[in-house]
Amino acid sequence: MKKRRIRNSIVLLLITAITAIFQLKYVNEFPGYTHTWAQNDRLALANGFVRNDLNFFKPQNYILNHQFPSNWAEPSYSTVTAVEFPIHDYVPAIFMKIFGTNETWVFHAYILLYSIVGFFFLYLLMEKITGSKVKAALVVLFAIMSPVYTFYQGGFLPTIPSIANTIIAFYCYALYFEGGGKKWFKWALFFFTLATLARFTFVIPYFALLGFELIRIFQKKAKFWPNITGVVVSFMVVFAAQFYNSTIRAKYGSDFLSELLPADNVEEMKNILNHMWENLVLAYFSGKQYFLIFLLGVLVIISLLIRQRNSDRSFVGWWLICLFWLIGTCLFWFAMTKQFVAHDYYFLDTFYLPIVFFVGLCLSILPKPQWYFGELIMALFVAYFGIVSFREDSEFQKQRRVFVANDHFTGSGINFTGSDEFLTESGVSREDTILVMHAYGPNIPFIKMNRVGLAVVGHNPDDIDRGLNWKWDYVVFQRPYFMEDVYAIYPDILNRVESIATNENLILCKRKQDTVSQSLMDFMNIKNPYKIIKTNFETEDSLKYVGIVKDPSKEKNRIGYIGENEVYGFSHDFTKQVGPDTKPRVLKIKGKFLRQNDNQIGIIIAYSQGNELSFYQTIDLTSLSKSNEWTEKEFIVFLPQRKSKKDKLSFYIHNASKNVVLLDDFEFQFYRN
Repeated sequence: MKKRRIRNSIVLLLITAITAIFQLKYVNEFPGYTHTWAQNDRLALANGFVRNDLNFFKPQNYILNHQFPSNWAEPSYSTVTAVEFPIHDYVPAIFMKIFGTNETWVFHAYILLYSIVGFFFLYLLMEKITGSKVKAALVVLFAIMSPVYTFYQGGFLPTIPSIANTIIAFYCYALYFEGGGKKWFKWALFFFTLATLARFTFVIPYFALLGFELIRIFQKKAKFWPNITGVVVSFMVVFAAQFYNSTIRAKYGSDFLSELLPADNVEEMKNILNHMWENLVLAYFSGKQYFLIFLLGVLVIISLLIRQRNSDRSFVGWWLICLFWLIGTCLFWFAMTKQFVAHDYYFLDTFYLPIVFFVGLCLSILPKPQWYFGELIMALFVAYFGIVSFREDSEFQKQRRVFVANDHFTGSGINFTGSDEFLTESGVSREDTILVMHAYGPNIPFIKMNRVGLAVVGHNPDDIDRGLNWKWDYVVFQRPYFMEDVYAIYPDILNRVESIATNENLILCKRKQDTVSQSLMDFMNIKNPYKIIKTNFETEDSLKYVGIVKDPSKEKNRIGYIGENEVYGFSHDFTKQVGPDTKPRVLKIKGKFLRQNDNQIGIIIAYSQGNELSFYQTIDLTSLSKSNEWTEKEFIVFLPQRKSKKDKLSFYIHNASKNVVLLDDFEFQFYRN
């Protein structure tokens, strides 16, 4: 017994160490990069519990106009929101209260520790199922190294604790199945209930286990009455929580989805499957993990054919549970198909654990190696698998955290950093109502501002006009997104509000009371440029990937020419010309262009080191022009601070779709932000 405890302690330490290597560098990271919206909604709930003195029955965030049922169109002037049993937002709030901080490390640490406990119980469970410590270690490594799991493991979603609770529930059931007594069945019910309350999807493995238990009752291997009370109580708790959630939703509204979203037709389902296959399959598991699944499948088939099966048949019941589980998961996929197309964490809610169990069950069928040092060789394979999977997963996590300019969700978190102090210094109190336009992930700006308010989420003039007519004290715009998200859609904004304070990323405004006109550059507090670079295409000096031809409409004029086979045409390297950007900069681009067909063309501005991008922004030119007509446009691009002096600042025309483009009179103006 003592040796077993020591071994289990070592296993727990190893799981903790592996997890820490991945997660400690991100332990105080603000939610970003992937599904920033969903993760910030959970962080907002924790902060809401801190604000309402830990009133569990009145969950709230920062938003006064909720998504459901009015799609943000109707202010309710209450931040209370309906949400599934928010226990995993509430517990971090308790610790935030205790420590006197709302820093994200508190939430990160809670979810991370929960996941570590879950993996420890996975090891214990798989040791029972496979009958091997080495095989159990392989299953745990397989589960840990899922790229999508690693990304959310120290995050904010309730999925991670629900996965852990489901694993613990199955372990308790395994003890009951082995004859450990009714108490273990009750503990299994408790953890299944906890998993289902926080994330209703986990009712699927719960039903799978109850289905198997029902079969055992029919086979007279288990008794019905001793356990029925616990099952009834469990479902009464789940239904009571769902009912209370529905009453909160009816009274206050909600910012969390509560309806089914199946595909509208077979064609849409095919498109979603194609998207998942092309864009998400390697986010679920790495190439090494898919190879392991394939290898185990082949070995199991061979083992069954030559009848070298494990003599212990107790694992057969787990195959039935896994089968029921997969059937239920597939049915759920049909009911929520639209969510799977872009929400990779739905994979964690559904297919992740059954596949992990499948790996364990395949290993349980394979006989123990009979050759000399067989266990040692197998342990070395597990270690090798862990190392190569670790490298692959590390690269995936690095790629996920590259900030690109069209990621306005992560960008909003960056832009609103320091906004609490900025608003306070500008005379905005915590009781004032803030209107944010346009809000990417509605809670993101308000978490950073530490204030409640109204969010304009839509992308059309009616949404902006509606928001301006609501009751608010101040309105905040994000400078990097003002041109495309507000001014381009609603140019009359300059007559509705006036700027009272700005910083590098934000514009704070109040309602405009006079009729005095203001220029766009004055409104955005952009002064004189410190560097102007002009290109009129009259000479070929310093021009790359662009031809110089005569202008057919003007005899003495020369213009730039990008052929259909020139993917990256008319490029500029501004690195030396504008110097190191120790602070954010503003780039104003003005130029004329003509495209000869409707194929896609655009502008790309990027920071890069070699082939690695640290920032890039794209501007679509096709939608802003008509074919065979000269178009003159002006763009304002907010460049973030360059993380490294080695970062190359580049501009180029992206012509991947083989258009033919003519260019003239381009001007680049650089401003200090």
